[in-house]
Amino acid sequence: MNELGNSISLREEGIPIGLWVSPPPDEITTERYREIREAGFTFVIGLSELSAGTRFIHQALDAAQQNELKYLVYDTRLLELSIDEMDKAETYVAEFAGHPAYLGHLFVDEPSMDQFDRLRALKSVYRKAVPHGLAYVNLFPTYASDEQRGGSHAVYVQSFIEKFEPDVLSYDHYPLLTPRPGKDRKLTKDYYENLQMMREAALGAGVPLWLFIQTLAFNRSNRDPSEAEIHWQVYTSLAFGVKGIQYFTYWTPDDGNETFGDAMIDKGGKQTRHYGEVQRINREIERIGKVLVKLVSAGVLTHGEMQPAIEGGLTQFAPIGRMEGDPVIVGCFRDQEGLPYALIVNESFSERCSLRLYLSTQATAVHVWEDGRKVEASLEQGILALELEPGKGKLIAFS
Repeated sequence: MNELGNSISLREEGIPIGLWVSPPPDEITTERYREIREAGFTFVIGLSELSAGTRFIHQALDAAQQNELKYLVYDTRLLELSIDEMDKAETYVAEFAGHPAYLGHLFVDEPSMDQFDRLRALKSVYRKAVPHGLAYVNLFPTYASDEQRGGSHAVYVQSFIEKFEPDVLSYDHYPLLTPRPGKDRKLTKDYYENLQMMREAALGAGVPLWLFIQTLAFNRSNRDPSEAEIHWQVYTSLAFGVKGIQYFTYWTPDDGNETFGDAMIDKGGKQTRHYGEVQRINREIERIGKVLVKLVSAGVLTHGEMQPAIEGGLTQFAPIGRMEGDPVIVGCFRDQEGLPYALIVNESFSERCSLRLYLSTQATAVHVWEDGRKVEASLEQGILALELEPGKGKLIAFS
C-alpha cells in the first residue's frame, strides 16, 4: 500500500468522510466550515475556489484547519499543463502543500484513458514535490460508455491502476433512478456489479476503496433520495469493503448543462432535510469506522432475493451456518488476527428486516455494535436474532 505520511491516516482515524461541491468562494468562512464538521465530515474536496483567485483556496485551507478538517485542493492549472510543462506543477503545488490542513490535490474527475499518461507524468512531479500528499483522481462508473472511458470498464480500471498507481481507488455510481412510466426499475442494474469489480481491483492493488453517495436528484434521471436510501447506499458500500465515503453533493450546484435538486445545503445556503440525514449516518460511521477501516474484506454473502442480483459472492463464511428471514447483504471481513466480522445490511430501504443467524460451534462469543457501543450478544441455542431498520446495518464480531 502507498504511504501518505502525516497528511492522512487511513487506518487509525476511522473512515474518511468527504464531500463534493464545497461552499462557493463568497461562503468560505469559519462558520460554514464548522457546519461541515458538525455534519460529520473529515475532509473537503475543493471545487470552484480557484475561479475567484488563489487567495480563496488559502481561505478555505484556513477555515478547514480551524475546524480540524483536511482539504483537497483543486487547481485547474495542473491539468492544463502539457507533458513538457510538468515542471511548473511543483510551483503551483508548493503554494498550498505546506498548510496544516492540506490533504492533497484533486487532479481530475472522471478521466478517460487517453489522459492516463499525462496524469502519470503529473503525479511523478507531484510526488517528488509533496511526498506526503494525496494525488486524487475519481473514476467513471460501470454505466459510463466505452466512448467516455476510452474502452471497457475492466480495461479502464486496470489501466488506471497500472499507470497511475493510485493512493486510493475512488469512483462514483449513483444508483437511485427516477421512476418512469412502464418501468419499475428503481436502481441501476449494475450497482452491485460495480461495487464487486472495484472491491476486487482495490484489494488487488493494495489500496483503500472510496466512493460517492447520491444525496440529491439530478438531470431527471436520478431521484431525490429518502433518508433510508442514503443510509442504504452507505451500508451496502461498507459491506463491500469501502474504506472512504464521499457525498455528491454537499452544496447544491448551479444548473447548467446539468440540472440539480437540493443537496445538503441549498443554493441559498440553507440546510435541507438531507443535512440532518447525512449527519446521522456519518455519526454511525464514526462509531464503527475505527473498527471497519482495519478489517480486510473477505467477500460478500447474500440471503434472499437481491435486486439487482449480486454475482461472484461467497457461498459460506464461518461461523455463519445458515440464515432465515428477510433479504440481507453480509459483508464478510477478517481482522489482523484472522478473526471473522460481519456487517449485516438490510437489503431493503423501505421495509424492516428480521433475521436469524444460525452459528456454528466455532463462535464462542458474539459482539454487536449497538449505538456505537460493542455489547455481547445474547444467543439462544446458537441463534442470533437481529432486527434492522430500512437501509440499516449492524457490525458483528465473532470470537
